[in-house]
Amino acid sequence: MLLLSWSLILATVLGMLLTRMKLAKGRFWQGLANLYLNLVRGTPPLLMLLLSYYGLPVLLKLISINIEHWTRLMFGVFGLTIGWSAYLAEAFRSAYLSVDPGQLEAARSVGMNNRDALFRIILPQAAVNALPNVENLVIGLVKATSLVYVLGLFDMYNEAANLSNQTAGIHQLQIFVLLALTYWLIVLIIEAIFRQIRKHFALMA
Repeated sequence: MLLLSWSLILATVLGMLLTRMKLAKGRFWQGLANLYLNLVRGTPPLLMLLLSYYGLPVLLKLISINIEHWTRLMFGVFGLTIGWSAYLAEAFRSAYLSVDPGQLEAARSVGMNNRDALFRIILPQAAVNALPNVENLVIGLVKATSLVYVLGLFDMYNEAANLSNQTAGIHQLQIFVLLALTYWLIVLIIEAIFRQIRKHFALMA
């Protein structure tokens, strides 16, 4: 749960920053964001975790930064954060662009400044529009946490596999069915949370 929470929080923050860069008027920031998004979205999550664990320490050592003291959890969080920040950035960007730009002009015409118009009119609508995509990405992140076994981290999948080995595979089917049901329960909880968020925004509208 710690892995999921930190990965989601950091990926959201980084995704917002990437969205801001993508929507910036300067070609440098747009180009940098596009390069990041294309590289990350073209890299499988499993490979991203392996690159984070084995490649990042080597890369940072070239500029005299030593991260060998990092725990495997930190590398897992870093790998998932990098991967999901790109997907979230695209979800945020498409949600922002889905809001009619004419509303910004209308806000200006009644004397509202750009900052107030952005935070009081544009972003609330963009947040509602982003919810379906963000919900799917959170569910995908839950499933992706099972990949951290490649770093030696013990998650639900690892525990299930170890339990299956301890019983010589006799109860393997039952163990993995229970694991699938556990993931399903987590997904149901996430769906319930997002359903409540949508209801909250609907009441505010």
